[in-house]
This record gives sequence, C-alpha cells and structure tokens, in this order.
Amino acid sequence: MATYRKHEAQEWAWETLKGQWTTLITPFTPDNRFDREGMKRNIRHIRSLGTVGAGCTWGMGEFWSLTHEERLDVMDAVAEEAQSSSGNGAWPIGAHVTHTSAPEMLSLAAHAEGRGYDLLIVAPPYMVTKTEDQVVEYVRLLAEHSNLAIMFYNSPQFGITMSVNGLARLCQLPNVVGVKEASFNQQISIEAHLTLGRESVISTPDEWIYFKGQELGINQQVMFANTSDWRFDIPGANNYVRWIERACKGDFDEAFYDQHLRRLNELSDAWWTRTVDKYNGALPISLVKYWGELMGMAAGKPRLPILELTPSEKMQLREELEPLKPRVAETRAPEVIAERSESPRPAYTPQPVYARPTDPQHRAAWLTGNDNFAAGMLLMVSVQNVEEALEAEQGGADVVDVKNLQEALVGSGHPSTVRQVRGIIPVEKHVSVTLGVVPNQAGTVAMAVYAAGMMDATSVKVGFRVADYDTAAEVLQESRRALDGFNTKLVGSLFADNELYEGGLDPHLMVQLAKDGECDGFLIDTLTKDGRNLFDFMPEPVLRRIVLEGKEAGLSTALSGHLKISDLDELARINPDIVGVRGAVCSSGDRGRAVAWEAVAEFKRQLDLRKTGEISVHADTVPVTSSNGWVVIDGRGKSCAGVIAALAHQMEQDNESFVEAILADALNIYDVTLWTEQAGHRLLTQRKDPDGAVRVLIQP
Repeated sequence: MATYRKHEAQEWAWETLKGQWTTLITPFTPDNRFDREGMKRNIRHIRSLGTVGAGCTWGMGEFWSLTHEERLDVMDAVAEEAQSSSGNGAWPIGAHVTHTSAPEMLSLAAHAEGRGYDLLIVAPPYMVTKTEDQVVEYVRLLAEHSNLAIMFYNSPQFGITMSVNGLARLCQLPNVVGVKEASFNQQISIEAHLTLGRESVISTPDEWIYFKGQELGINQQVMFANTSDWRFDIPGANNYVRWIERACKGDFDEAFYDQHLRRLNELSDAWWTRTVDKYNGALPISLVKYWGELMGMAAGKPRLPILELTPSEKMQLREELEPLKPRVAETRAPEVIAERSESPRPAYTPQPVYARPTDPQHRAAWLTGNDNFAAGMLLMVSVQNVEEALEAEQGGADVVDVKNLQEALVGSGHPSTVRQVRGIIPVEKHVSVTLGVVPNQAGTVAMAVYAAGMMDATSVKVGFRVADYDTAAEVLQESRRALDGFNTKLVGSLFADNELYEGGLDPHLMVQLAKDGECDGFLIDTLTKDGRNLFDFMPEPVLRRIVLEGKEAGLSTALSGHLKISDLDELARINPDIVGVRGAVCSSGDRGRAVAWEAVAEFKRQLDLRKTGEISVHADTVPVTSSNGWVVIDGRGKSCAGVIAALAHQMEQDNESFVEAILADALNIYDVTLWTEQAGHRLLTQRKDPDGAVRVLIQP
C-alpha cells in the first residue's frame, strides 16, 4: 500500500522501482471466466522467483477484453494476494487504468487507490488519439485526480508512439514518475534514457538496454515490466531475476547471461516475432499464455479476437522449450578455471571447468556453451529459400546458411527469406546470413549487418575479394559496432582463390584480419565455378595451420568452397569448427538443383564417422607417459576453438600447473595434442575414462 504523499511520488519511485517487475496475465477458466484462484496461485509462484513487484490488467492481461466488473475483480484478487501474510508481507503492485472513456479511467484509478495499489500505469486511450497534445491532456487529467505515482506506457499498441519531447512533457506532470518505454524503437529508448533518465524512472522492458547501456553509460534500475521472469525461471532456478537484479545495480555479467539465458531468450524472440508477424502486429498473448502453462502457470485460452496457437504450434513450442528449461540444480555460473589445490598433488581431486575463455583477446568462441553444437566439425548447408532450408534441417544440418547464388560472386538472400528461414528453423539450430563479397564501404556493409542482427541471425558473414587490408579491417570493425546489443556473431571471410584477381586480399591474412576486425570467427571459401575447390588453392598443411591459429585465438573456424564427401579426410585432419557445403548435398550433386535432405543426411553421417574416430584419418598415434597433479579443463560438449582458447588462456596466466583437458571427440583430441606440440608444451599422458572420454595431461 502506498505510504507516500503525492508530492513525494518521484522520491518513492526512485526507492521502490528497482529490479524485476512482472506483467501478470489474466487467467481464464475453461468456461471463459476470470480464474481468481489461478491468479492468486500465479502471484505466489512469481513471488517465489524473487520478483519485486507486479502490474495487472496491462496489455498482456487482456484488459480490453474485460468488463468493468472483471477489471475490478482482477484488481481485488491481485491486491488481496499481494497484501496477504501468506505472501510474506506486502508486495508492490500497479494497475493499468487506460480506457477510451476518461470517466472510466478515473473510476478504475480511484478503485486501485482504494484497494491499496502503489502506482498506476496509463497509456494513450487509443481510437481517436492522434496527437501528443491529446495524450498529455489525458494523462494530466489522471494526475490531477489521483494521488498515486503514475508510469506512462509508451507503446505502438495504443495507436500513437510518443516522441522523447512528448515524454518529457508527460514527466513534468507532478506525479508522473517515469516511462515504460516499449516503443520497439531503440533510438527513442536510448534518447529517453539519456535525456530524461536523471529526473524520471525510464525503463525499457528488454535486455538489450543493459548491453547497450554498457557503452552509453545508461544504468536502468528497474525492468518495468515483462513476462520473462516467469517464462524463463522456476522456483529454485531464478537465473533471469538474479541477472536482472544485478544488471539493475550496474553489475553486468554477460558470461552468466550467455550460459543461462541466451538460448531461452533467442527462443522467445523467434516465437515472439513469428507470432506478432502472423497477427499483423498484435501482442503475442496466445504465445505468452501457453508458454506460461508450460512453466506451471494458470493461463487458459486468450479471449477473442486473439486466437490460440494451433495444435502444431503448441507441440513445436513445447518440444523446443523443454530442453531449455532451467533446472533447480542450476544455481550459479561456473568458474572458467578450477582453483589449484593447496594439498599435495596425489590427494588433489580435480574439479571440472568450462572451456569458456574470459580474456578479451580471446573473443569467446560462440559455438561453446551450446550443447546442441557439441565438439567437432559442424555441417553448414547453404540454402536459397525456405524449401531448401527445410530439406537441410531435415537432413541434420547444424547450420542453415542463407545466401543468393544468383548474384555475381555470391550475394545476400532477401530479408524476407532470412526472416522466414529463421522463423521455421528451431532456435537450437544456427541460421547464418551470407552477405557475399561486400563493397569497400563501411557504412553500407554495417547497415546490412545490422539488418541480420534485427532478424536474429545467429551469425553474419562479411566477405572480401579485392580490398586493401586496412579497409577490410575498418569494414569489419564498423560491422561489429552495428551488432552491439544483438546476439548475432560477426564472421569475416576471405576467398582462397583471391589470388586470381588483381588486388585480391591475401587469404593467408585471415586470422589476423578476423582479430583486427573484432570478429567472432572466420570463413575461408572460394568463388571460382570451374570445378576447382578449396584444396586446389590452399593445401591441407596451410589450412591446418590457419585453423589452429584461429582456434588458439578463440575464433570459430569455418571452411567451404565446392567441398565433397571425398574431401572429408583432409577436412577431418584440419578439423574446422564448421564445414560448409552446397553442391555436395544437392540432388545428384548438381549445384543448380535444390538441396536434398537425403544428401545432407549422408554427408552428415560421413562427417560424424570421422568425428567419432570410426573412420580414422590419422596414421600416427600420440605417445603416452605419466604424471600427476593438474588443473582441469572440461571440453566435453564444447567446440575445439573454445577448448584450445581456454588452454592458451590458462597457460598464459599460469605456466607452472599441470593442465588436464577432458575431451570426447576424436578430432578434437588430435587437435589438442597437435596444438600442445606446436605451442611448445609437453604432452605427458593420454588416458581413456570408462565413459569414453579421453584425459590429456599437459605440462606448460
């Protein structure tokens, strides 16, 4: 219950609006009535996550579908549960009171104040509201008739999006304490934070603001408000709420986010975009309510005119969400390197660590930390349309790469194609975008890269044929800037046959260019279409050296260029993180025909035979000696780039401890031993565990 006076509203807001606030859905019974007990159970569930406050009858609460009496009933139920002793004390709550009728708005506000609500939220009254002056006067009326703090809700869902100047006018009203800035316009959000954030509480209800805030000095103190807490967390594993609480205090832990939340958020973004597009911009209430049911919440069907998810959509969401749900045992982010034991070495029990490099010079290998992209070579299949993407996915491709082979020297697929492919490929699979040979114009390329980020591409490849080194590095650096706030990874690309073109950029400079260009990884490909492939221009030993150098730098490594199954032995010895193909997986091997899932499946099968060691591609064996005492790096289920980068980082920091790498992939084992020798370290032992994992002991 609000304890402040009207003139103290802003001070109260600064003290109270902190951390994660939630948005409550309105649950309905099977006969389409308000589920009062379901609402109370939901509140108890959400409070157990550590969420610090809640709002009801907002957009996600389907306020527009409720009768006046139902809106009052929802307010009453929320107030009763939030203020009950069973809830461990009072819980701050807010009521959304927007209505097309100003008297109805004031009536709802008065009811909320009488029931002990702490604040109100109001948006433009829609229908006839077309100017900012109308909005200001509408909110002024509410401010004059209520003693409660007011947060303004800036969202295109209400028919008008306020400019930053308009928001400033609203924040000048005595008890308007801030703005929920949900315009989906990043520029408005950023400007609102920068210009209004010192005097008013500004909250953008999306995690990107914390990533961007690191660059701009924005410190958002409250996530006001979204559904991510109860869609991403469960009691006992509240990773999202804890991450938000820390971020709101300026403690930004990107590694924790990447490990515990990134994939859930990517799944949410993919389904959110798909559902919003399906209904031409309407809030994805059907998605959110069914997602809530899958997490144990009371929800029920949405009310018309919102339509339910189809049975097939529900089945797909359930299947995609299940492996990503948090587990109660998942309580903290693991450390990268285990502490050394102070006890004598024979008594030391090594603790597993995660091969996730932390040194900035080792830009995290982005294939690590995602168990669906486990150790060893991944298969990337290039597609030109949705039909081919489905064939590639059915055949088991790990990465679906959208490109346009009809443009000279390979070009970019149309944005609509990328969006469609991203929408149908499960979020656990990578969808990459190839821009092909880009012009030497940093701004133009950065805009294309930004578009890839907006469409949730997993990665975007920027390739150079004829360019000077400094220009290429600048283009990549500007592309990196364009991806700030996105999860999309930047991949620099050179072509092995650049030597055929006057002024062609030397492909042997690939690793250095990727590092100078601040890339997450690199691809070496070819452009010629005369039957020659990658190995006709760069021999196996050269490619192996480049790939190992890239792995040591923590970069993802990819090779492509008219590769066939007959090239797999050479590729396996090189062991890039990704092998890219197209012609080899088209019908009858014809590059001009569509990708065929049977061909993809066979290529994938042959690749996996080499990963497991069932088909051996190495003639030599690794000598075995003995020693004891070690620091452990657990590389099982991690990419080779991440393992080698973690090894390099450990030995840079500590050149005395013995290091044991635990590996489960035959090709990665070979790469680690070769890296050990080439880096001047000593391989001491290699032994096999009962579960098949191999332990490689190294002395720096």
